[in-house]
Amino acid sequence: CSGESCEKPEVTHKLYTTTDGLIVANIAFIAEFDVKCRNGAKDLALYADVNGKVLPAVRSLDTSGYQVSWTEELSKAASGEYVIRIYDDEGYTALRKAQRTGEDAKSVTPLFTLNVHHPGTYHGAWVQSEFVAVLVAVLLWYFAYSSKMKLQA
Repeated sequence: CSGESCEKPEVTHKLYTTTDGLIVANIAFIAEFDVKCRNGAKDLALYADVNGKVLPAVRSLDTSGYQVSWTEELSKAASGEYVIRIYDDEGYTALRKAQRTGEDAKSVTPLFTLNVHHPGTYHGAWVQSEFVAVLVAVLLWYFAYSSKMKLQA
């Protein structure tokens, strides 16, 4: 890490979340981003603050990008916006100091922020397709049986 500060970062990003809750126990959130600093700073050590959890931003070996990922329990992952606050070394130090002294962590200005929109998690249909198939079969049988009884009467 170079120890340089990034001035006026330009950020491009891609954000992903798990939306199918049928086969998973945790919802994954992934933010991939590239950072270009106006002053040309490179090889930055970046950290992310997500809902009070501080995570390292992992640098890609084959690109100049970074990735932050975390999981939430299926029952606790609400739909809506999640704010990722990204800090450089200087900001991370100020954030940790604020946390130790009991200050509001939001008072520390991040290098930049990313907003992840989680549309919610699909938990399956309200009515299982097998139930609908059995219900239709029973209704068809009842209609056929009652028609047969009317014809025989």
